[in-house]
Amino acid sequence: MKQFTRFETLALVFLISIGVGLRLSLYEIPNFAPVAAIALFSGFFFRHWTVAVSVPLLTMAISDAWIGGYHLGMMLLVYGMLALPVTCRGVLRRLMTTNGALLVSSRGTILGVAGCGLVASILFFVVTNLGHWYFYDYPRTFAGLGQCYLQAIPFFRYTLCGDLLFGLTLFGVYGFVSSRLALPGRAVRV
Repeated sequence: MKQFTRFETLALVFLISIGVGLRLSLYEIPNFAPVAAIALFSGFFFRHWTVAVSVPLLTMAISDAWIGGYHLGMMLLVYGMLALPVTCRGVLRRLMTTNGALLVSSRGTILGVAGCGLVASILFFVVTNLGHWYFYDYPRTFAGLGQCYLQAIPFFRYTLCGDLLFGLTLFGVYGFVSSRLALPGRAVRV
């Protein structure tokens, strides 16, 4: 395993701090949180898979310590689905190449980030609401499942808006900063 750099340590602390701060400050807006977007960015940014996955998981664990927990099975589903965007790292690294320290950005990058964010939002919606139907007080019928998904649609809008807004913002800021500063180059091939 390659040495974990000081820059990566600072990025890790920064991303977790921003994630926890935004999740706590935006808690009143249901499902509008930066965690999936941070997972998407972490997958792209960090060289080590375990570090990338730890960012959204630590963000959730720390913020849930303040917010409070819920059904353990449901928490495991939510945590897993919020760590899942890390798996888009290969797609994003192919779309977003680096030239030394400069991030070469393009329309494909925006579409790639938005596409990965959309897929993450849809998978989160499908899996967590299936879990909600299973773990909570819905009838164990297709009608009960349909009712669960129907009642979750307003929350999906917030999830989608949050994932796209925070994802595009994170990658946009990174692209802007990396074009202005000599940031350490990223390993772009998986």
